[in-house]
Amino acid sequence: MKTQQNDAGGDAGKVQVQDPLGEQAPEPVASKPLSPRDRVIQDVVRGLYEGRLEPGQRLVEAQLTEQYGISRGPVREALNRLAAMGVVDLLPQRGALIRILTLKDAIDSLQVVQGLVGMSARLAAEHSSDDEGLERLQHAAADIMRFDPASPSADHAKARDAFYSALTAMADNAALRRVMMQVHIHLIRVQFRSLLRTADRRRHRDYTDIVEAVAAGNSSRAERAARAHIGRSISALEAFRAAEKPA
Repeated sequence: MKTQQNDAGGDAGKVQVQDPLGEQAPEPVASKPLSPRDRVIQDVVRGLYEGRLEPGQRLVEAQLTEQYGISRGPVREALNRLAAMGVVDLLPQRGALIRILTLKDAIDSLQVVQGLVGMSARLAAEHSSDDEGLERLQHAAADIMRFDPASPSADHAKARDAFYSALTAMADNAALRRVMMQVHIHLIRVQFRSLLRTADRRRHRDYTDIVEAVAAGNSSRAERAARAHIGRSISALEAFRAAEKPA
């Protein structure tokens, strides 16, 4: 069942990174195969971007064990992790359902994200002498530029996640990283994709502004740039909500 808005919106060795597609996890020194749990998480999130999975769809544990050729243990771990990420709801007698966000849910979540990303940028700028962290942030920003800003692909989502991961890693605040793990940004991107296209047009410039402010050690400018970046998405959704209200 599709919602109304369905067509709508590393590199350092000892830091935390978004893996897979948004989950914070220790980055391996060398590339390693994903664990069974992480394979399920990655494929579910990727399936949302690719349209193979939809908000409201049920994820059946037995089917997942057969599909991935793994035991129920890793599947349950994956579903619990997806629930913690806000991607699925775990319901008694019904199992896991991919969460459906209301417009208010999305706006409320983005308002929280705005504060978190702003804080991340401010703290990152205060650590501008961290050459390794800054190089990682600049590399992540450059990687995003390979994509059209409005690209709905899972690879684009992964690149964006890597940018925010590099930013929060440079902020060097473990509590902030833990909170960032819990926001369901993937569902917002997928369910409200078409509504967020106006914000997408400025997205690449925003990433550049954030990186330049962080590199300059200008914490207030970095925070303003980051908050403005998320604020454009909030404004796009609020404009749609205002237009939906009866005159």
